[in-house]
Amino acid sequence: MKIGIDAGGTLIKVAYLENGSRKFEKWPSVEIDQLIGKLKREHAADQIFLTGGKAEYMAEKLENTAGTSIEFDATYRGLKILMEEQGIALDHFVYLNVGTGTSFHYASPDGQERVGGSGVGGGTLIGLAKLLVDMDDYEEIIRLAEKGNRDEIDLKVHHIYAGRPTPIPGDLTASNFGNVLSGNTSDMGPEDKLQAVIGLVGETVTAVGISLAEGFETNDMVFIGSTLLDNNVMKDIINRYAGLKGAKAHIIHNGEYSGALGAIL
Repeated sequence: MKIGIDAGGTLIKVAYLENGSRKFEKWPSVEIDQLIGKLKREHAADQIFLTGGKAEYMAEKLENTAGTSIEFDATYRGLKILMEEQGIALDHFVYLNVGTGTSFHYASPDGQERVGGSGVGGGTLIGLAKLLVDMDDYEEIIRLAEKGNRDEIDLKVHHIYAGRPTPIPGDLTASNFGNVLSGNTSDMGPEDKLQAVIGLVGETVTAVGISLAEGFETNDMVFIGSTLLDNNVMKDIINRYAGLKGAKAHIIHNGEYSGALGAIL
């Protein structure tokens, strides 16, 4: 068996490959030592390939590592495999890895290059959720956010125009959290606050992605990263925002495992 591990700041993503079959799993990064213990007990004879910010730490603890890859290169290799499997044929695009923060890349037939980054990402989502509603379980956050309505928290274009005709769609966000002082804060439930946080993250990274796509003369943006995992609120935001700007968003299924898969290749 070959095992690829992308050891990130928030999550550790693992890909298991054996006899043509593939299995993915994720671990919280705070449980890195538990994962190392499991690998020593159950996979002592298997090859382990590492990438990510905590790869060197894992390599020091494990005895059967088969190599460590540069994170950006491993992620791109895995991404290309997943895109091919999902019928997404692009050779000129930007891609956004929305993990703890967000890394921005440009891909062409010559390969990939990192063209920027942002501290806004999954770490922002978890951190603000903890501060605002005292919740830090990712799955619970996104489940609850789906029930929310951020219209009283975010200042939308229709709020500014107060019922008059708007030059752009009225439900576009003019200012994230900008309507808090005008609304009734007692009516803002935790689900509304969480949806607003996801809106802040989703709109911020998509806006940067659109600008990069325009700069590189492409309409195609590819999204991967653990912050998108089962996050329907963010996926809807990305697709709508991209569409309004004439861009095409491609959200890769299992894209958060690109680095783990690419570490093996």
